[in-house]
Amino acid sequence: MRTRDRRSPLLREPAPDSMGESVGLGGMRLVVAPAAGRLRHLPPMAFHQGDEWVSAGQALAQVEQGSSLVEVRAPLGARVAGILVRDGEPVAKGQPLVWLDDTPPPERLPEARASG
Repeated sequence: MRTRDRRSPLLREPAPDSMGESVGLGGMRLVVAPAAGRLRHLPPMAFHQGDEWVSAGQALAQVEQGSSLVEVRAPLGARVAGILVRDGEPVAKGQPLVWLDDTPPPERLPEARASG
């Protein structure tokens, strides 16, 4: 008999590599740390305005692990909705780092409806 994974999507293990993502609600996606270490943000650092967009695969940050660096990449093209960890803070593997919102901007809604 097959059993279903009843854990919340937010509690599941992050995806392998640096594309750590946990599913959120609606169009929100939570990017998580792919490894433990110290977080280093990458430019541009103007994410505080809420209107910055990132492309799928774009590097958002790096996690320092001693002398090595592990990149944290956006799993999808989306708006940066929130930065949850400050530059230089220690992070644990799987710790939430960034909220992404993949809801199309108002000027692209007709485009999204036509393709959906």
